[in-house]
Amino acid sequence: MNYPELRASIARAGVSNRKISEFLGISEQALYNKMQGETEFKGSEIKGLANILCLSMEDVNNIFFDACVN
Repeated sequence: MNYPELRASIARAGVSNRKISEFLGISEQALYNKMQGETEFKGSEIKGLANILCLSMEDVNNIFFDACVN
């Protein structure tokens, strides 16, 4: 999971954490926990993030699935 790139994507999109958590149907605390690596994003949440942040499949793979990124 590439947390810095996810944070950068959120910043580029100009979307607040509150808006993201509402869109995903989770609490802001749950989003914070996921952003800190304390819990994992569900597939449906990844799909929602790709939608709200306008991420390409390459972006999604680089952020969520690239095994070479810490």
